[in-house]
Amino acid sequence: MLGAVETALASHRAFGDSGYIRDQLAVAYRRRLHKLGRSLPEAESLARQLDAAPPARQRQLLGDTVLRCAVQHAMRQLHLGDDYGLPLPQCAALFQAAGEHLRAGLPGGPLVAHLPPLARLHDEGGPQITDIDHDDTYDDTYTYDDTYIWHAWQEGTPYARAFLAVMEDNYGAPLATPTPQERVLLRRGLHLLETLLPRLTASALSHVQLIALFPKLGTWRGKASSSQFRVNGSVFLNQELTGNPWWLAEHLLHESLHQKLYDFRHGHSLLAPDYARDDGARVCSLWNAPDDDNNHYWDAHRTLAAFHVYVHLALLCLQAERQEATLAPRYGPIGQHMSGSRRAIDRARYLGEQLHSTTWPELGLAGRQMTRWLLDVLDALDTQRRPAGATLHLLLDLYERQSRKLDTFLLQQPPPRSDALAALAQQELAMTRQALHMLDRELPPAPPAQEHDWPQARQRVLQALWPLTEDDKLMERSGYPQAQALIAQMVQQSSRQLGALGALG
Repeated sequence: MLGAVETALASHRAFGDSGYIRDQLAVAYRRRLHKLGRSLPEAESLARQLDAAPPARQRQLLGDTVLRCAVQHAMRQLHLGDDYGLPLPQCAALFQAAGEHLRAGLPGGPLVAHLPPLARLHDEGGPQITDIDHDDTYDDTYTYDDTYIWHAWQEGTPYARAFLAVMEDNYGAPLATPTPQERVLLRRGLHLLETLLPRLTASALSHVQLIALFPKLGTWRGKASSSQFRVNGSVFLNQELTGNPWWLAEHLLHESLHQKLYDFRHGHSLLAPDYARDDGARVCSLWNAPDDDNNHYWDAHRTLAAFHVYVHLALLCLQAERQEATLAPRYGPIGQHMSGSRRAIDRARYLGEQLHSTTWPELGLAGRQMTRWLLDVLDALDTQRRPAGATLHLLLDLYERQSRKLDTFLLQQPPPRSDALAALAQQELAMTRQALHMLDRELPPAPPAQEHDWPQARQRVLQALWPLTEDDKLMERSGYPQAQALIAQMVQQSSRQLGALGALG
């Protein structure tokens, strides 16, 4: 069954087939270049060359992050009047350089053209996986031969300078040239991912032309990996975390899937035109810490992107858990280095429900059809489906993770005043007792010495509440919605207090 799910996710004609998605992306970018060509002859010249190029060459060139940025930035400047991104003369020069690259028959895109062979992600060229079940409308062969690892050796080239300018605008933090050992680690994580999901790996990574490592500096602090719609075709990984192959396999797939969805968005009605308006619907990601900027509230695009990823991660984690005993002698145990299939399924289920109930008006036709299809895929993976509307397990996931952070924080430095911690402990215990009372349950007694110990109090809360997540009949009680809402208030209030103490890093 897992193999059938992988085949569906990698080959569904509209939502999985990378050849189709990238061909539609090429159509969209050629159309934009022709539109720019009314003002920039370099754009029109490039568009004509691309029109005459084979699909594989179009995909290679239009996979280039900088070329895509140049098109998008020029469109905003010429058609929206925005002073945004790379200056128009620089965009024109980049279009001209892309045309020269295409005429010279060079592989890949101009950004990676000057990188040496050792910078390729795959040490012997990416494998090709062909779907022989499809018709011949599209090329169903996926390859990531053109995926490179960023090195600073080419910083003087026009495309590299433009890339660093884009990075400064969007991240404002440096990238790292990988050491030989880090290149080995990246390929080790890739090989593990290929072992677990060969077809899906090839499909997702075909949407990535550049992988870059970042140090834990500036805005990179606190990030494990990153990608974004405005820097399309590139993904970024924390160089300090690449040592574990299970972590690396998950994050390689995670960020590559974001790029696949971004490519789909360029050629399809994924979102309503005004989805990003200030009063647009938002979804609360209950497993993320709340902050003053409400970053834990996601718009329709971010919600759909996370839903898309978590469905795929559910499959990855199921395969990893199934094969761990066989693979552990080579890659070590999974431990805490992957999300886990249950967590991925639970988050995917919640986001899918929220897309239907909260952000449905913000999705385009393709976005709604994709959501329905991914929910069908999730149904095949979720063999122990929770009742609709259940969120307690998601709240306790955050509470438990932050309890571990609190333990670490208190061990590393002198703790805050004990009376302050005792007050926080009493507050959380009181709210938990109240929520349990609504369900005719009680908080088990504890030794008096633990009543004022915040970490111990949090463990009591978890021991009392986790069993409720397995009791489906509790949700039928009239007091359940109020109890769940009170626990949500307690968890989010506690999270803010931990953040104020500096315990969350």
